[in-house]
Amino acid sequence: FLKLPEHFLHATEGPGGGVIQGSASEAVLVAVLAAREQAVRSVRALKPELSESEIRGRLVAYSSDQSNSCIEKAGVLAAMPIKLLPAGDDLKLNGAALQAAIEEDVAAGRIPVICIATLGTTGTCAYDDIESLASVCEEHQVWLHVDAAYAGGAFALEECSELRRGLDRVDSLNFNLHKFMLVNFDCSAMWLRDANKVVDSFNVDRIYLKHKYEGQTQIPDFRHWQIPLGRRLRALKVWITFRTLGAEGLRAHVRKHIQLAKQFEDLVKADSRFELVAPRALGLVCFRPKGENEITAELLHRL
Repeated sequence: FLKLPEHFLHATEGPGGGVIQGSASEAVLVAVLAAREQAVRSVRALKPELSESEIRGRLVAYSSDQSNSCIEKAGVLAAMPIKLLPAGDDLKLNGAALQAAIEEDVAAGRIPVICIATLGTTGTCAYDDIESLASVCEEHQVWLHVDAAYAGGAFALEECSELRRGLDRVDSLNFNLHKFMLVNFDCSAMWLRDANKVVDSFNVDRIYLKHKYEGQTQIPDFRHWQIPLGRRLRALKVWITFRTLGAEGLRAHVRKHIQLAKQFEDLVKADSRFELVAPRALGLVCFRPKGENEITAELLHRL
């Protein structure tokens, strides 16, 4: 349906796979925590003279200053600073900005861990440059996660296929079915290139959690893929939505939102009182009254 790279699918051979989390906040936190633990283990093996506390004190992560607040919060919860790098004039984060930040941190003795890119930023639905970011992350062995909470639904449209460019090079990604996909909250799909890295980071075994299917890779134990121990049956409402509307019905729903945004954009352009502040993207149109910001604030207050 979304035409994701095959290595993310349970149906193919390999360590990749997907899981339904509660929200993008949970998915991002899982990626940040897993990347942190993988980095700690890797550095301890390469530099045994460093203590674990010394390593953890040097870890650093990256994202855009246009990214969602949940990414900054994930850094707080993971006790790892996330640097919010300035996006360009196009409001996108690119590889050059990430490269400069990583080089500065490495020179200062810090350890780059993860970059969280965004497809569909909260403010303007901007798309970070995944391919250039992936090149930098591959060079420095940095985990690359893509938060496509809003824009991920458009992966299903062939006319939006450019949004999938570079996804074959990322380590994990998420998108919210409770946005474009008409599934009620909460329901956020997450995919991993190598789920073993998450399992290794989160695996806590107790005698009362033993079962006969342990170790069988074809039967994922999703308690190791998430923060909670128990799980809700979120897959049921996804199944019901697809059975009720069908894949083409869901694609038509997304296209309708895009078409409505185009109509609204035309109305804004035709009205001399208003101006666009960012390019229209999917179902989002960012506009403001012309003149001082106080006019915009007053209109917002009245609305």
